[in-house]
Amino acid sequence: MLQFKINKIDAIGSTNLALRDAFKKDQLKHGHVLWALNQTQGKGQRGAVWSVEANKNLTFSVFLSSEKVTFSSPNMLNFCVSLALKKCLEIFDIPTVSIKWPNDMLSGNKKIGGILIENVYRGAQLNGIIVGIGLNVNQEKFEDLPQASSMRLVSGREFNLEEVLKQFLNSFDSFIAGNIDEASLFEHYQKALFSLNERREFRTDNDSFFAKVNGVDWNGQLELKFDEGEVKTFTQKSLQWIY
Repeated sequence: MLQFKINKIDAIGSTNLALRDAFKKDQLKHGHVLWALNQTQGKGQRGAVWSVEANKNLTFSVFLSSEKVTFSSPNMLNFCVSLALKKCLEIFDIPTVSIKWPNDMLSGNKKIGGILIENVYRGAQLNGIIVGIGLNVNQEKFEDLPQASSMRLVSGREFNLEEVLKQFLNSFDSFIAGNIDEASLFEHYQKALFSLNERREFRTDNDSFFAKVNGVDWNGQLELKFDEGEVKTFTQKSLQWIY
């Protein structure tokens, strides 16, 4: 079992950036967790800002030593983190939880969490991985964010932040401990995908179109099936969902 060391602080710009700086100073060990009650410059995918209300949500990052994360594909870690967060939310009876590719967590069609995984290097060698998570827990108002929600809004009750954090870490530990083989991880992730086998609208740099969500491939790319039957794969940098 991984022994997580939780460092709780009042406020910071970004927990991912703070762990990256600590890594450069050789101050991190496998399982170090930085939890900020207020994160003012949180990052999401595509450089988006993860903005949350202080003391009402979970914003934290976990450092993992690359020597102790031994998956055949880097995408397996993303599968583990996503499934662990889904399991955590379901333990707290959050309804209709799914993973919106590549790494948003939804309840119904509302976003309540996000994941940002970043590699850290010494020279050209991968030495660590930082897993950043933002989870909307007790916040009730999201101005100008019509697709955002929180655990409290979808469940009608308030949650203890530390209890939710520790439950996620327990769930995460069970996934990365190797008790589930990679083929099963891949299958579970597929089944947990938002809009699996549903027709949705997407956008690339040059076009917008409708296609059916066919799943993901082993490399974590999204597979879309077009009306004429053709299946194409897309990376997260090349494709955006249109709600």
